[in-house]
Amino acid sequence: MKGNYAVMGLGTFGMKLATELSNAGNYVVAIDVNPAPIDEIKDKVGTAIIADISNPDTIKELDVAKFNAVILSMSGHFEDQIIALTLLKQEGAMNVIAKANSPLQKRILLRLGANEVIQPDFDVAERYAKRLSMSNIGEMLDFKGGTIADVSAPPSMVGQSVRALDLRNRFNLTILLIHKPGEEGFTIWDPDIKLEEGDQLTVFGKEKDIIKAFNS
Repeated sequence: MKGNYAVMGLGTFGMKLATELSNAGNYVVAIDVNPAPIDEIKDKVGTAIIADISNPDTIKELDVAKFNAVILSMSGHFEDQIIALTLLKQEGAMNVIAKANSPLQKRILLRLGANEVIQPDFDVAERYAKRLSMSNIGEMLDFKGGTIADVSAPPSMVGQSVRALDLRNRFNLTILLIHKPGEEGFTIWDPDIKLEEGDQLTVFGKEKDIIKAFNS
C-alpha cells in the first residue's frame, strides 16, 4: 500500500529520501525554505513547496495529520527543527521522523515527541564497521522486522548438513538460498545438503542472531 509523506528539508539526505519515496510510488510533498532544491526536485515528487517550516501558518496549511509520516531532514538550524517538531505535534502529525546530527540532538528530539530519530552518518558508520569486522558476513538488508544477509559458511559449519546445523532452533534463522562456488545460480536447499568451503548462504533472522551464528 502506497502512502503520503512530507519531507521537510532538502539537503543531500532529504533530497534522496524524497526522490526514492516518490520513485516507489508514494505521494511526496517536498518542502524547503530555499528555491534551489525545490526547483531541482519539483518534477520528481507530487508537490514541491518553498516554505519556512518553523512558521506556524506553513504547518497549518499542510494538514499534517493526513501523512503516513513527516520527515524532518534539515541539516542545520536545530532550533528551527525543534520549532517544527513542536508545531507538527500540535497540529496532529501522527508519525514524525526527525534527523539528528548528534546523540544529544537525538535525545532532545525524542523527549519533544519525535516518534523516531535517525542519525544517517552514525547509522551508516556503525553498520559498515560491523561489516568490516565480520569476515563471514556480507551485505545485510532490513526486511519486515528482520534482516536478510549474505553469509559465508564458517569453518565450524563446513561438512555439516543443514539438518544437523539446525539453525532454526539454535539461532532462530532461516536459510533461504545456498550458492555453491563454481555453479550458476542458487540452490533451493534440502535438509541433507552438506555445506562446503566457499558456500554462500542467504539467511533471514534477527541481525544479532546472524552475527552470533556466522561471525566465527
